Amino acid sequence: MQIDLTTLPFSCRGSWMAVSILPAGWNGQHNSPGLYLRTIHSSAHTPLVARLTPELGGRPAPFTAELRGAALSLDCGGEALGLCFDDADTLVVRGSAGLALTVDFLCESGPYDYIYSFTWAGRHFRMANCYKNNARYLIASEQGEETLDQAWRESSSLYSRLRFSGSGGFLFALREIETEWDGRWKSYRFDESKAVMDGSLQAFRAGLPVCPPSWTEAAQRAGYLLWSGLVRRDGFLSREAMLMSKNWMTSVWSWDHCFNAIALSYGAPALAWDQFMIMFDFQDATGLLPDSVNDVHVVWNYCKPPVHGWALRKMMQHMTLTPLQIQEAYERLGRWTDWWRTCRDYDGDGLYEYNHGNDSGWDNSTAFSALPPVTTPELQAFLVIQMDVLAELAASLNRTEQAREWKKEADALLARLLSSLFVDDLPVVRRSGTHELVPNDSLLPYVSIVLGERLPKRVRERMLEVLSGSAFRTAHGFATESPRSPQYRSDGYWRGPIWAPSTMLIVDGLTRCGATALARETVRQFAEMARASGFAENYDALTGQGLRDRAYTWTASAFLAMAADLL
Repeated sequence: MQIDLTTLPFSCRGSWMAVSILPAGWNGQHNSPGLYLRTIHSSAHTPLVARLTPELGGRPAPFTAELRGAALSLDCGGEALGLCFDDADTLVVRGSAGLALTVDFLCESGPYDYIYSFTWAGRHFRMANCYKNNARYLIASEQGEETLDQAWRESSSLYSRLRFSGSGGFLFALREIETEWDGRWKSYRFDESKAVMDGSLQAFRAGLPVCPPSWTEAAQRAGYLLWSGLVRRDGFLSREAMLMSKNWMTSVWSWDHCFNAIALSYGAPALAWDQFMIMFDFQDATGLLPDSVNDVHVVWNYCKPPVHGWALRKMMQHMTLTPLQIQEAYERLGRWTDWWRTCRDYDGDGLYEYNHGNDSGWDNSTAFSALPPVTTPELQAFLVIQMDVLAELAASLNRTEQAREWKKEADALLARLLSSLFVDDLPVVRRSGTHELVPNDSLLPYVSIVLGERLPKRVRERMLEVLSGSAFRTAHGFATESPRSPQYRSDGYWRGPIWAPSTMLIVDGLTRCGATALARETVRQFAEMARASGFAENYDALTGQGLRDRAYTWTASAFLAMAADLL
């Protein structure tokens, strides 16, 4: 499988390392263009660990890249460079006879970086002490020659470069060491490492939604992205976590994780449960979930929309919860729902507000063109669904009275939503307190169609009339801002581009409203776009070109789930 290392990083399940081709000045760094080993740890001062330069005849060699199972193969003018993980912390590198590889540890980018050499149990090792990365990297050769080019000055090296070569080829292993090395080192064999990782990737793919044969290659690419997007437990993350990307969106956000959990629920229920619950590990005493988390940061400035009940309902279509999981889900979702009821109804009208576009997940949507707090219909819709799910969970726990109360509250909120946030049977946005309308051409209010059959027939018909027309639909799906809008921008984040979550939510609502043909066509358009442009963070609504982070896990998850269900 061909791989574009400028968009899709090479990594493996559990690893905090990745290999990418980066342009000059990538993400604010002071790097030259090239192939780089990076760290995903947020504790690093810089994500760049080392520049990897394949060489032929003493000169940098151009190359093409291919994924062969779980291994990366670079064709360097007829000579081969292979990279494969042996485990999450160890990268094995093999080069053919005519090739050399320089690994430049970029000591000029910060103080205290250098390489020291030592012998342990009769073996020669190098340790790259990378203060800039808050880690060390232990290196030992299994085959070929290894030379160190380093200039030490006082407490740092001005540069530290290792060069690997050999008349019969070379092979070495590099292991990330966060604290202290345990003194163990095996004899690494590239093909053995590849066989283990191939098995891991194959087993992971077997637990994903099954797509039609015509989408097999795209599904395999999506499976690789999700598998390689996982990191092992570390720092604040007490579970194996699927990051949104190993490019630069290297965190978990409090609605993104739900879409990954849904995709995993088809055949990997334990991992799906971990992805669903990971944000609830940080739920505070009020019931609030944080905006995002990674290994060293928890962000509380914003929250994210309460899609968790909707997501759990989708998951329960594919996996059976244990009694303990039902209990935990009920308690956590109940606290999360009560937080909205207690803390986000400033004007006491029984409708709930966002303090910022970031709270909705639609950061800069024109629904927030007026100074928040604002009340949006899809927020109420999510909470109605969440209350419905809580009623179902309570009934499973034989809490009949609580089930009745949740259902009563869901019905009451739906009534308030329909009376206050629909005008002429179409959804609107209002400012909190004044209740004045917020003019916008955003798709966001129409996400309330996710209520499906819970909406009155006349409302469903009016919303379907708009959604089946040209206001938001393009040749690639639903734009998040109407292309007719003066606020539309092709790369405007939530002011135009097509996103996976908005597509999946709208598609679910269309299906529940009986508009299966439109839902299926929307999924086909999205799938074709993803096949052509990769699993990007979002897409130009008019051209289908991938935008922003180009290896986004929730996009791959939404593709797999929608393709399996509707294609």
